[in-house]
Amino acid sequence: MAATKKKITITIDCDLYDSAKSKYDNISGRVNELLSMDLYGSDEKSELIDRLHELKLEEKSITKRICELEKEEVIIQESKSNIDIVLAWAREIYNRKGYIGLNQVKMECTRRNCNYEEVVKILEKEDIATVNFA
Repeated sequence: MAATKKKITITIDCDLYDSAKSKYDNISGRVNELLSMDLYGSDEKSELIDRLHELKLEEKSITKRICELEKEEVIIQESKSNIDIVLAWAREIYNRKGYIGLNQVKMECTRRNCNYEEVVKILEKEDIATVNFA
C-alpha cells in the first residue's frame, strides 16, 4: 500500500535547489528519503548500537570461556606430567623395597598435585605391590 502524499511548499536556498536539480531527477523523492532517514534512521542506528553492544558482551564471554578452557588444558597437561613423575618415583621405591605404601603414594600425589586414584590404578595395572602403610 502506497503512503499518502501531500503537496506542500518549502523554502530552500536557490543555489541548493539548482545543485540538487542537476544531480537528482526527482528532488521531492530525495527530500522524502532524507527526511525518513533523519526521522526513522535514528531508531535503526540505536538498534545497531544496541546489537553491537550485545555482540561485544558475547565476545567477552566467549573470550573468557576460551581462557578458562586453555587454563584447564594446562592443568591437565601438568597433571599428566606430575603423574609420570609420581609413577617414576613409585617404581623406584618398588624396585628398592619390593612394595610401596599407599600412604606414601597419597602424600606424593598431594605434593605433586595429581590424581591419587589414577596413580593407584596405573600401579595396579603394572602389578606393583602396595601396602596401606609403609
